[in-house]
Amino acid sequence: MKIEARAEIVWHYGDPGRAGAIAEALEVDNVGLPESLKKSLNVLTRWENGDVITKVKYSGEIETLIKALDDLVFSIKIAEDVTEKV
Repeated sequence: MKIEARAEIVWHYGDPGRAGAIAEALEVDNVGLPESLKKSLNVLTRWENGDVITKVKYSGEIETLIKALDDLVFSIKIAEDVTEKV
Protein backbone atom coordinates (compact mmCIF):
# COMPACT_ATOMS: atom_id res chain seq x y z
CA MET A 1 0.00 0.00 0.00
CA LYS A 2 1.43 3.39 -0.99
CA ILE A 3 1.16 6.22 1.51
CA GLU A 4 2.39 9.74 2.16
CA ALA A 5 3.37 10.50 5.73
CA ARG A 6 4.96 13.19 7.85
CA ALA A 7 6.00 12.69 11.44
CA GLU A 8 7.86 14.56 14.14
CA ILE A 9 9.34 12.45 16.91
CA VAL A 10 10.71 14.11 20.04
CA TRP A 11 12.89 12.40 22.65
CA HIS A 12 13.29 14.33 25.91
CA TYR A 13 16.64 13.94 27.68
CA GLY A 14 16.92 17.15 29.70
CA ASP A 15 20.68 17.25 29.01
CA PRO A 16 21.73 19.43 26.06
CA GLY A 17 25.12 17.72 25.76
CA ARG A 18 23.65 14.24 25.59
CA ALA A 19 20.88 15.36 23.23
CA GLY A 20 23.48 16.93 20.93
CA ALA A 21 25.60 13.79 20.87
CA ILE A 22 22.60 11.58 20.12
CA ALA A 23 21.30 13.89 17.39
CA GLU A 24 24.72 14.04 15.72
CA ALA A 25 24.98 10.25 15.77
CA LEU A 26 21.54 9.95 14.17
CA GLU A 27 22.24 12.58 11.53
CA VAL A 28 25.35 10.67 10.40
CA ASP A 29 23.13 7.62 9.99
CA ASN A 30 20.57 9.67 8.04
CA VAL A 31 23.22 10.90 5.57
CA GLY A 32 24.07 7.28 4.73
CA LEU A 33 20.61 6.46 3.34
CA PRO A 34 20.69 4.30 0.21
CA GLU A 35 20.22 6.28 -3.01
CA SER A 36 17.04 4.33 -3.81
CA LEU A 37 15.50 5.55 -0.53
CA LYS A 38 16.63 9.19 -0.69
CA LYS A 39 13.96 10.06 -3.27
CA SER A 40 11.07 8.87 -1.10
CA LEU A 41 12.36 9.34 2.47
CA ASN A 42 13.56 12.59 4.01
CA VAL A 43 14.84 12.40 7.59
CA LEU A 44 16.22 15.38 9.49
CA THR A 45 17.40 15.19 13.10
CA ARG A 46 18.38 18.14 15.29
CA TRP A 47 18.59 18.94 18.97
CA GLU A 48 17.14 21.79 20.94
CA ASN A 49 17.98 22.28 24.60
CA GLY A 50 17.72 18.74 26.01
CA ASP A 51 15.53 17.30 23.24
CA VAL A 52 16.27 15.34 20.08
CA ILE A 53 13.80 16.13 17.31
CA THR A 54 13.49 13.99 14.18
CA LYS A 55 11.26 14.99 11.28
CA VAL A 56 10.33 12.34 8.74
CA LYS A 57 8.68 12.88 5.35
CA TYR A 58 7.91 9.78 3.31
CA SER A 59 6.13 8.70 0.15
CA GLY A 60 5.97 5.02 -0.82
CA GLU A 61 5.16 1.59 0.52
CA ILE A 62 4.09 1.50 4.17
CA GLU A 63 6.37 -1.48 4.89
CA THR A 64 9.44 0.60 3.96
CA LEU A 65 8.37 3.40 6.30
CA ILE A 66 7.89 0.91 9.14
CA LYS A 67 11.40 -0.48 8.56
CA ALA A 68 12.89 3.04 8.45
CA LEU A 69 11.20 4.02 11.71
CA ASP A 70 12.33 0.75 13.30
CA ASP A 71 15.91 1.53 12.23
CA LEU A 72 15.56 5.02 13.71
CA VAL A 73 14.43 3.68 17.09
CA PHE A 74 17.23 1.09 17.06
CA SER A 75 19.79 3.82 16.29
CA ILE A 76 18.43 5.99 19.11
CA LYS A 77 18.76 3.06 21.53
CA ILE A 78 22.39 2.49 20.55
CA ALA A 79 23.20 6.21 20.88
CA GLU A 80 21.47 6.30 24.27
CA ASP A 81 23.48 3.30 25.48
CA VAL A 82 26.76 4.85 24.33
CA THR A 83 26.08 8.30 25.80
CA GLU A 84 24.88 6.79 29.07
CA LYS A 85 28.27 5.17 29.61
CA VAL A 86 30.32 8.30 28.81
